[in-house]
Amino acid sequence: MSQYGHQTAPTQCVDAADVRPDPEISEQVAPSQLDALAKWGAPRADAFDHLREIAQPTLVINGSNDVLVYTINSFILQQNLPNAELILYPDSNHGSQYQNPALFVADVARFLDADTPFPTQKNADHG
Repeated sequence: MSQYGHQTAPTQCVDAADVRPDPEISEQVAPSQLDALAKWGAPRADAFDHLREIAQPTLVINGSNDVLVYTINSFILQQNLPNAELILYPDSNHGSQYQNPALFVADVARFLDADTPFPTQKNADHG
């Protein structure tokens, strides 16, 4: 048992000889992989519907200049989660929590300490 009362799994070492390598890529496999990638990245009409079912208060934090996970994606996430707050740190990028550590800690602490993180939930009329 761990110090927190959770059951712990025994640790095992894996012998490199027991690890199977990835299958070789062949001309027969490549078209299927490309097809799967195209379907995964294809736009869908209902792409965000599952987010609307998440009622848990959510804090979305990003930098205003994130080019790894484009900032617009944080806005889309906030707009589709019914109980989300978005904080964009100005002049920051993908590591905004490291560029603004004091702000980040204060914002997360406020979010976690609040009895009700947001005054009201967004309704269907306001996205």
